[in-house]
Parts: sequence; structure tokens; C-alpha cells
Amino acid sequence: MLQLRTRRTRGWTRIGAVLASGAIVAGALVVAGVSAAGAQKSGGDLRFGLEAETTGGFCLNQAQLVTSGKQVAAAIYDTLTVPNTKNEYVPNLAESVTPNATFNEWTIKLRPNVKFHDGTPLNADALKQNLDGWKSGRLFSFVYNNMGDVTKVDDLTVKVTTKTPWKAFPAYLYLEGRAGIMAPAQMNNSATCATNMIGTGPFKLASPSDWKVNESLKVVKNPDYWKKDAKGNALPCANSITFVPIPDSPTRDTQLIGGQLDIMHTSSSQSIDKLSTTSGVDVVREKPGNRETRYYQINTQKPPFNDADARLALAYAIDAKTINQIRNKGLNTLANQDMDSKSPGFLKNNGFPKYNLKKAQEMVQKVKAANGGSFDVTLLTTTDSDNSQEGQLLIEQLQKAGMNAKMNQVDQSSLVNDLLGGNFSVTLVRNFHSDPAFGDASEYVWFSNNSPVNFSKFNDPAVQAALDAGRTSTDDASLTKAYQDFNKAMAKGIYNIPAWYSEWALASKGVKGQAGAPLPDGSKPLSLNGRFPVDTLCKK
Repeated sequence: MLQLRTRRTRGWTRIGAVLASGAIVAGALVVAGVSAAGAQKSGGDLRFGLEAETTGGFCLNQAQLVTSGKQVAAAIYDTLTVPNTKNEYVPNLAESVTPNATFNEWTIKLRPNVKFHDGTPLNADALKQNLDGWKSGRLFSFVYNNMGDVTKVDDLTVKVTTKTPWKAFPAYLYLEGRAGIMAPAQMNNSATCATNMIGTGPFKLASPSDWKVNESLKVVKNPDYWKKDAKGNALPCANSITFVPIPDSPTRDTQLIGGQLDIMHTSSSQSIDKLSTTSGVDVVREKPGNRETRYYQINTQKPPFNDADARLALAYAIDAKTINQIRNKGLNTLANQDMDSKSPGFLKNNGFPKYNLKKAQEMVQKVKAANGGSFDVTLLTTTDSDNSQEGQLLIEQLQKAGMNAKMNQVDQSSLVNDLLGGNFSVTLVRNFHSDPAFGDASEYVWFSNNSPVNFSKFNDPAVQAALDAGRTSTDDASLTKAYQDFNKAMAKGIYNIPAWYSEWALASKGVKGQAGAPLPDGSKPLSLNGRFPVDTLCKK
């Protein structure tokens, strides 16, 4: 059977032969002080600092995984496909993923002899159960609403039909690391699915008691893991990883430097800057071009921002350059759109309004005149000190423009629930929108009409038309035009306020193997959107 390689850059999809494609994503990583994974002699026990807890658990088709949750999932679950540093999606748990000529039927063949942590085999029945479960999950039901019937072909093979041509389908089999494959035993019990985590990954949960919510989650080596390292040695390397949620970035930094943590992830530019110059600390950073975007998301369904004039006033009032200078030492690149520069939808000038305090004050007075003198704004953010300080600067700018602005801080899981419920005026968001095969997944899912994660709650025919065109496009030119049209429509509607491009980093002390093991096709894995490989991590 032909093996699938989906290019994640403006180029080609290779399925044995070369086919046209339009996918891109974050480039290779810049690694400081990191040696390649080699023969592993003694793995040790690692403590990994996370930016948040995943309080809702890991029943993946129902879970609300942000970056920390995806990092834990990387240890316990494998995905069918994975991104590599050649900007391709390549088979992982799948041995091959093959489309028909019109990209509306896909055949997925699994690798033989892979077992779940409970000893049951990964087979077509388990795969079909997962894929069917994706279509009925709380959030996944929208993500996978373009997926039709899933039919078992043989013990290791299923066939999936799609409602429209869907060249981005291989990216959906990864879904930023959210699309892990669960064991039937986990899926069959809805009461324990969130806590009884059973995958095929390099580590396993020895007991549900190993997860103490808001304290730590310990996973131990899976002795039957199917992957090998670059020298053919068994993986994983580490004996165990204990994930520790530490929402406050400076505290996480201090614990790493002080030795209470061995490794941590961060998207704080101040942390990255500090740790990159700290003796004994190794830092892995993402390259520019396909980074996440920091933006201020607006609730367009509630006053005051159901009024286009109020949204324009907000856009004029926010001076992202000053906030970036104060909070990020000016290190981050300013943004006027969701997508970074390597996305086909990127435009140097998309028409987004520029900061102008005088115009902001004028627009605020106009809105107040139409609303009995009121212009009340509540900024929703997490309790992280970096977010708190950024939020305070934002509040000051809005007040200077004449708005009555205040801040409400909650933990990250509560923030996600408030976003889903629409319980906010403006919130600080850091999200990934720069992969076009994934850009379909990302842009289409996050901004489509009636999407549960369209937190801005807007319904814009021009935006939707562009997203629909992007989803069904089969060549680079139509894909580029679709996402450029999307970019312009988003700027015109002012549904969020882009600020700057953010980046993720992995910082460690006394740890090797950050690059991860070679993928089954021999290529190197890509650490994408804050989800780093853990299979080769071990103490030096």
C-alpha cells in the first residue's frame, strides 16, 4: 500500500507519487545545547513543569485540551500521523494513509503488533471506535463534521469517506496532538474515561491515583512501546515523568533553575529570554514563520462589542507595540492578523485598523452616546502573573480611551469554560493559525459559523465563504486566495485584535533527548505549538 506524506509547506503531497497540495506549518526548531537522541543507558525520573492543569481529564474526544493537556497526551497516546521537520505529515500509528483521486475517501492501514497499555491489540475495531467517537464528541463533533462513514476493511484497515474533498484530512489525524488513539477499555466506560487513560504511547498511568489534580500526574515507562531510538534501542528512555502544573511563569522558571524541575515548557518571552542566558539551562525554540498569535478575542454577541463601532474603538485603543515593549522587551514581532508570515493567507497589509488614541476616544464617545453613556468592558484572563500584568496594561489603555474597563482572573480550565459559555467581553488568547493543511483545521474550526470554539460568536458570510473555499481547494492558488480573502474579511469585521506572534520553548537542566526519536519513515519529529516529544527524554 502507498505511504502518505503530506507536505506542510507550499508544495506537494507525496503518496508514493507526487500530488498537488497546499499545506504549511512551523519550521524546524532552533536548539541550544541539545544533543541528538542516541543510545539510552539510564533514563531516570523527570519532573516536567506545565503551565496549567487539565481539570476536565483525558477522554480525548470529549476533552478540552490546551497546550499542557496536549503535552501530557504526548506521553500517553500516539496519533495516526505526525508532523516532521520536512514540513510533512507522515504516518505514525498508521502504516499508511491513502486517498482516492478526489480526496473524499481515505484508507488508513495500522501498523501490526501494536498494543495498548492494557495489553489489548490496536486493530481496525479499536480504530473505528475512536473515529466514530470523534464524530460524537463535545467539541470533536464539529471538528470532524466533514467525516462520513468509517468502514472496517480488514483487521488492520479502515476506509473513511468525507462529505467534501478534504486534502487536509491527514492533519486532522494529528489535530495538534489532540487526536490520540484511546483503548476500547477507556472509551467503553464513560464514568472513568477522563481519568482511566489507556493509550499506546511511551508512558502509561500505572494507577488513577497517580494523578492528583492541581498537584501532579505521574506516568511510568511502557515496557512494550513499539518505537525505537536512532540506534535501535527500546523507548522510552526515562523511567517516569511527573507532570507538575505551575501556572505562574516566573515560579516555573525559578523551580527549573533551582532543580525542583528537570524540564518545562513556556510561551513567556521574558522566561525564554531569561532561561536562554542561564548557565546550565538548554532551550529549544520554535522558528519564526508559523508561530502562534497573541490576540485579544472579542465577544461579538454581547454589548458593547455586538456593535461594530465599539469593536473599531477597541482596535484603535490598543497599543500592542507599547505592551510588547513593556511585557516582552520588544522581542516579539507585532502582528496585524492571525496567521504568521509563512501561511498562504498572510498579507502584509490586510486592512486592519492601526492604533490611534484620538480616533479611539472619538469612537468611544459615539458608542456612549448611543448607549446611555455606558461603555463597560470586562477583560477575562488567567491568574498567571505575566497575563495579569499584560492585562493591567490593556485595562489602562482602554480606560485612557474612555472605556469603563476592569479585569476578571480565573484558572485556565475555568477560562475555557467561560469562553465556551460566552462569559466575557474581551480575553487574552494565544492560538495557532499558521498551517494551511492544518489551517483548514485551525481556521475552519475556530472561526466557522456555529462552531463551539468560535468564541467571538460572529456570523460573517464573507468569512464563511472563504473558509468553505479553503476546505475544498485542491491546488495552491485557490488555497492561497481563499485564506487571503479570509484574512481581509476578519480584518474588516474586527472579530479579534492581533497583537504579536508568540513562540513556545522547551527549557531543561541536566536532560538530553529533546529532539525526539526518528519517525517510522526515518524523518525527524516536529515540535509544534508547545507539544514536544517525550520518548527520548532522559537525564544526562
